[in-house]
Amino acid sequence: MKANAGEVYTVYNQYLKRYTACQVAYIAPPDTVSKQPWAVVLSLDWVGDAPLTAEELSHLRPLYRDFMYWSRDLHLLRVPVEVPPRYKLVGILPPFTDQPCHSYGGWNDGYDVYLQIRWQAIPEERRRAFKEAMESDEQTEIGGIPLKVSSHRVMDKYTPFDSALELEALPCLSDLICERWHPDLLEFLRENPFVDEVTLLNHGQRTLDLRGTSIRKLMLDMTGLQELWLGEGTEQLLFQNKGPDACTIHAPEDGGGLTLQFIGEYHPHTELPNLWGLHGIELKDFDLTRLAAVHPHLKGLRLWGAPGNLGNFSAVEGFRELTNLSTFDLFGFGAADIPTPEQMPELRWFWMTSLPETAAKAAKQLWKGKPGMDLRITKPRKPEWLAQNLDNPFRGWDGAEHIPASAAKKAAGQYRKTRSQLMKLAAEPGEDAQAQALDAVAAYTQTFNKMGFIETEERDEIYMALRGILDALPGDALQKDALLEQFEQLRDF
Repeated sequence: MKANAGEVYTVYNQYLKRYTACQVAYIAPPDTVSKQPWAVVLSLDWVGDAPLTAEELSHLRPLYRDFMYWSRDLHLLRVPVEVPPRYKLVGILPPFTDQPCHSYGGWNDGYDVYLQIRWQAIPEERRRAFKEAMESDEQTEIGGIPLKVSSHRVMDKYTPFDSALELEALPCLSDLICERWHPDLLEFLRENPFVDEVTLLNHGQRTLDLRGTSIRKLMLDMTGLQELWLGEGTEQLLFQNKGPDACTIHAPEDGGGLTLQFIGEYHPHTELPNLWGLHGIELKDFDLTRLAAVHPHLKGLRLWGAPGNLGNFSAVEGFRELTNLSTFDLFGFGAADIPTPEQMPELRWFWMTSLPETAAKAAKQLWKGKPGMDLRITKPRKPEWLAQNLDNPFRGWDGAEHIPASAAKKAAGQYRKTRSQLMKLAAEPGEDAQAQALDAVAAYTQTFNKMGFIETEERDEIYMALRGILDALPGDALQKDALLEQFEQLRDF
């Protein structure tokens, strides 16, 4: 079904566990982003325990978004004109606005609406103090270190504090990174409704109870942790150390609103049968066998290789409720392992990047015709490509739309040449080894200086590739800091 101006739709919001509503404000013509027209959707200020009815249409008003750092404005989004099945048409009203919209997306899951409703539940006095602090030029002190009152983030590594209660001097603080434990940290977190992103490293705790906090995203060192209670609104738990953990995790609704991210290996958390999402990164060998039995209600599964092999990929069909599936840089499976639309009836977002060529062809053939499907299958790889690129940190450049194939090939060649030169110099250092190493780094840098497409992501990849070479060098014959300094001085990207 295609959207039309004025139409009002209702949809279940998984975060609020209630229904919300939106209106198609207008249909925008094709533009530089798409040759197809867009539906510009306006969120409405309505929440209900049951779907919106036609009798309630006359009471509707637009929703204004001003949570956290947003300035007050209507919540508008350009989306494809095809309406997903989960959105139910209620009726038609004169459009509330024709305000221009320059934000693009899909028919979303109501997350911004959830955040706005959550924001409005905070006492107005505290919300006002937050907004005033955002605009303030005043300074305060934390641990003897001067900080702007408008600071959003604090890292105890650079702003050392003894008592977490000192942070009350920062009314719009939302991101806290702690590399040591603070005894009154939990007290502070339970009293602050704005700190929703927290990183805890080297905390040394065996048990951790975060109930009553406002943490949405938790980056946690799992070392030594035996038992963890998550807050009522925690949506993401990202393990910060590689390998399996030995922790029992208590989450609301047995993980019904939680996405868990692990690095390398995963110890199945049987205590989270309703887990919403599972993300694996830096995977080298990962097997899907029996995982569906542990998390039968999983909605989102993202698996990213180092690159790596994905064993028994066909077992993914066991996730009957899965809506989102993606893989990146994973191999070891073929056409027969790709699930069919009949096996995964709820799947509506299916992205696979850098995968076996036969599997890529099968995925496109099986899923291309499904209505409302967000399908993106890119960078199919032949067996010979895999053999040549397992050790290539620039393999992601191969097939990227904005990177010429010749540049991807040149980057891989320069990386291997530089690694070989520096490894040889470190293993058999002569009198002028450092000078030769500086020349090698200069040649490495100049290769990328000649490429005109490099932005932030590519710059980071170029730096990390060089850093990886230096970290792998044996002994201390070469002055690694001087080599990195050479890179920084010569680069013009």
